[in-house]
Parts: sequence; structure tokens; C-alpha cells
Amino acid sequence: MKCLLLILSLLTYELHAQADVRGLGNYLIGATTPDSLKKTDFEEEQALVKGTIALPCTHIRVFKATTIDISGILVSDLFLYFYDNVLFKLSCTYTDTLNTAFVLKHGEGKSLPRISVQYCVRREDKLMLIGRRIWQKGDFAAVLIQAEGYNASCRLEEVDRLTISSQRILALASDCELPNPYPFMEEFDSRLNERL
Repeated sequence: MKCLLLILSLLTYELHAQADVRGLGNYLIGATTPDSLKKTDFEEEQALVKGTIALPCTHIRVFKATTIDISGILVSDLFLYFYDNVLFKLSCTYTDTLNTAFVLKHGEGKSLPRISVQYCVRREDKLMLIGRRIWQKGDFAAVLIQAEGYNASCRLEEVDRLTISSQRILALASDCELPNPYPFMEEFDSRLNERL
């Protein structure tokens, strides 16, 4: 009997680990719209056409919440990106609490080798070390970036950031500069998407 319960629990774990990586809580890629957001929780930000100073990307809308409760977990710096009013990407700070819930539902993901990037151009010895973990199923990909090192201002920085997106729609939005709290993340996202 104990053996049967163990096998059933392992099968249930595998089913959870294979679940689509479509979002967090009620924020689902391809389903959530700006109209469904609680307006008091979010501020709208502007996406611009790449290479311009003030030309807006009219088909992109971006909303930011400083802190929000998602299924009982406090999530900070949540960005929601909409293409023609449908969520195609979200990004947030990745905490230990979020890690526990995310890994329980989606499994450990696939670790990629750490890379080192030089953003601090004044000092060659000041590198940013970036660890990456990916969960992908079909069009949906979740990417965890854990970066530690020196940013473009040559200041020490540590970032743990989870981004979930539709790869197809992300490619359609590539002509837009999407607001992001960490400038190096967009460059890293574009390099990563070339490899996915």
C-alpha cells in the first residue's frame, strides 16, 4: 500500500512538472487582457520603437506593479506586456518563495552553463556572471536569470528575474524597446531567444 502511494505521488509530481508554463496565477499568456487588471495595482508604461527617442509602439502596452499578491505569494517588480491587448510576456523578481511554488508546479527546468559578460567597460576585470534556467513547452518559455556582478555603471548588482513569454509573439514585438528595470536583461533576452 505504501509503495502504491509513493508511485501515485511521483506520477502526480511528474504531471505537475510537465504543466504548461503559461504564466503566474491569473496572469496567463494568451488569455489575460489589460481590462482584467485591477487599475489601482498597476501603472502603465510606454514601449518605444527601437532606435527612437519618443516614437511609441502603439500595439504594445506595458503595466507595472511594484508589489502584488499572486495566489498568496507576494511578487515584486511585476511587468505585464500586452500585444494587441493580449498578454504575451511577464517578468518579475524571483524570490525563494516564488521558487518553491514554481518548481513544485513546473519542475526544476533545464540549467544552462553560466556565462560571463562585460557590461562595465572601464574595467575588464569587472564581469557579470549570469546563470540561466529554462522551462519550455511549445510556444511558452520561462527563463530564470540569476546575475551577479558589475553593471554598465560598474556597480555591483545581483538580479534574480523570471520571465515567461510566448516566443512567437515576442518575435513579433522585436521592433519595440520594452520597459525593463534592468537594462542588460533585454540584450540577454534577445541573445537567449536566438538560441531557443
